[in-house]
Amino acid sequence: MPKESTPTNLPSEESFLSQPNSDAQGQLTAAVDELLDQLQSKFDNVSKEMFGKLDDMTRRLDDLEASLSAAGNDTASATTAK
Repeated sequence: MPKESTPTNLPSEESFLSQPNSDAQGQLTAAVDELLDQLQSKFDNVSKEMFGKLDDMTRRLDDLEASLSAAGNDTASATTAK
């Protein structure tokens, strides 16, 4: 019975798997880049929204402080006028 041999014109499994597939790598790189761009965009939007809310909270606290200060001044002048 003759010994079966592997054809020499076909690459071995190891060398086939070790060769990079540039098309697949390019697609993977493009997908990762797109995902990173999407994440960056979402992060930027969340950051802008958070800073907007913090600015709004700061403005409202300043208004509240001014209102309390004015109410304290009105109360102080009303008690001295009596």
